[in-house]
Amino acid sequence: MGEEIVHIIPLGYEIDRAVKPFEKYKANRVYILSIIDTFGKYSPEMAQRQKYYVDAVSSRLKSYGIEVIVKNVDMFEILEVIRHISNIIFTEKAEGNTVYVNISSGGRLTSVAAYLAAMAHDAKAYYVVADRYASTEDEKLEHGLSICEKLRVNFLENFKLQLPRENEMKVLVKLCREGKSMKTTDIIEYLASEGVRGFENCADMRSRKMPRKQKINCLMKLNKAILAKLEANGYIEREKTGRYNEIKITHAGKYVAYISGFLK
Repeated sequence: MGEEIVHIIPLGYEIDRAVKPFEKYKANRVYILSIIDTFGKYSPEMAQRQKYYVDAVSSRLKSYGIEVIVKNVDMFEILEVIRHISNIIFTEKAEGNTVYVNISSGGRLTSVAAYLAAMAHDAKAYYVVADRYASTEDEKLEHGLSICEKLRVNFLENFKLQLPRENEMKVLVKLCREGKSMKTTDIIEYLASEGVRGFENCADMRSRKMPRKQKINCLMKLNKAILAKLEANGYIEREKTGRYNEIKITHAGKYVAYISGFLK
């Protein structure tokens, strides 16, 4: 199977801005990210209205012969939007596919999240320009909030985001998944279980049979190679509890973990 073209569309109350590009540009697959469930905190009326736009866009794209995958995402939570878009880009690019991200089909907060994810993974972000905005309910139902009479697409330039290296990212993602602080010994054993180079002999940090010198070497390696860099960038914090250091992810660290593409 050759390279495929994939688009990601975080969708609000829009139709034209989501479908107009496909009058010119081809795609094998489109992911629509939207609220189609209330998540227990949004009104059923809002979710129902959003579902109308999801169905309208899906129907139009399918008529072009495009595969459509709809994902239920809390679009008001920026980290959730970043997590889903990053994971899709990461997964599709790993298959050798080209990924585009529409940053104009959702709200402003969604646009920020979408552009961040696109930059982090070097996907192609684009903005669909509106000619005018809907002024009647009929226009909103036919076009969405924005009306695009002519196709005008602006492709945005990506700036390289300096993300942590692979092993540093592994630690951040692990801390994020745990949802609590971790002892340095637990982090070392996790890295050993993942087969991270340099930590092969660090799997038994809590064993009394493990020589003290070997334990110290493992701790020094963790600190120098990973923790010091994450701390310097403000992604983790340390707390001393007894003989051990507790490592906690910061809010900035969560953003990086969510943008990694590893969190599904």
